[in-house]
Amino acid sequence: MTVLENVNSLVGKSAAPEYLQKLTYLCWNHHKAVRHIDTVRAYTFGSHYFVEVDIVLPADMPLQEAHDIGESLQEKLELLPEIERAFVHLDYEFSHKPEHAQAHS
Repeated sequence: MTVLENVNSLVGKSAAPEYLQKLTYLCWNHHKAVRHIDTVRAYTFGSHYFVEVDIVLPADMPLQEAHDIGESLQEKLELLPEIERAFVHLDYEFSHKPEHAQAHS
């Protein structure tokens, strides 16, 4: 019975749409240089969430500035009590194919 009660926290279930909207809002308003939000994911990790976000910054932005924006967003997300760990990915465009293979041959 205990396993059935806790299965959602063990299988990496996605966060509710309302929570993903909250994270998206936080990312969008984090810094004026954010041009686009490509991905926002949050999935259970025990009683908390792992969060992944992909943000798009200007292509000509210096690496140090882009890094600082990404790191400060990661720190901001990890201050939320529901989040165990946040991963912030930076890119300069969003019209590409997914970076990771969907299926292996």
